[in-house]
Amino acid sequence: MDLETAKSQFMNFSQTIASDADRFHFFNWLSQEVLPEFEQQAGVHSGSPSKDRIRRNSEGVLPATVMLDKIAGDIRARVPLEAVMPTETIVHPTIGEDSTLNAVNSVHLDAFLYDEEGEEGLVQEGLLSRSFCQDCGSRNIEDLTFITHSCSKERLEFIFCGLLPPLDGKTVIDIGSRIGAVLYGAYYYSKATKIIGVEMNSELCRLQAEMVEMHKLGDRASVVEGDMCNLGGLIRTGDVIILNNVFDWFMLPQLQLKMWQFLRTTLATGCLVVSIPSLEASLGPLNTGIDLASWVRPVEMFDKSVQWEKGDSQVETSEVCLYQVIQGS
Repeated sequence: MDLETAKSQFMNFSQTIASDADRFHFFNWLSQEVLPEFEQQAGVHSGSPSKDRIRRNSEGVLPATVMLDKIAGDIRARVPLEAVMPTETIVHPTIGEDSTLNAVNSVHLDAFLYDEEGEEGLVQEGLLSRSFCQDCGSRNIEDLTFITHSCSKERLEFIFCGLLPPLDGKTVIDIGSRIGAVLYGAYYYSKATKIIGVEMNSELCRLQAEMVEMHKLGDRASVVEGDMCNLGGLIRTGDVIILNNVFDWFMLPQLQLKMWQFLRTTLATGCLVVSIPSLEASLGPLNTGIDLASWVRPVEMFDKSVQWEKGDSQVETSEVCLYQVIQGS
């Protein structure tokens, strides 16, 4: 479809909206939410857009980002500020890199729901602090560590538009899918045929199911409630397995050990594993008995032509690791 045809069809579509009030709200939504996002992402206010911004627009990445922003807003209206549900139990790590963190020096802030601008807005409204007092009443303050249990939109774009190969006809399974960020990212940033979230918490499953239905993602995305150890047959079908900070903050080390040993014997040979953080970092503190070298091999980024901007983007991509199972079920 060329530009002039697209313009004509867009105007014709606008006339099919049921009422003048709905049409007004539709164009207001375009003006307030959609167009500003396109301008920001395309670099309209910073001179000529970069080649990468042009690429992202031509490949449909920018419309995807707008849709993910809409879903994030819908989820924010339904969950507590920290996006930890009342029925969840947070288990502060006792081993590994996060073992120094606790309820005093860390706070949960979901990266899919709040980007830097959103975080700053919370600070300005007094809903979020960036520091805590080590000695109550003194000036001996320390920065809080923000913990996220979801991929940011930027990280999702990196995973599905650069790190992984094309996923046409493939099945993506996100273990511990929580609010569903990976499901939505895979839906809009890839052509995976099946996108399945596996989640134990009933509240989070209902939330994901609501988003899938509300945004009409059910043709490719779905949620399965249950313990992954009881879903071996399903997990073996995964061409891509996503493990995003999946066990550390939700179970004791002895149970984590069981989870990793299950994955070792269950994941199919040839499947790709996206792990955040690396498998080395996740398994290192645990005595799993798993020999990583005989289980998986590291895989390089598929599309090396894709360049992400320097700075904070490097933080978003540096912890994301890709492997292929070389000896599985």
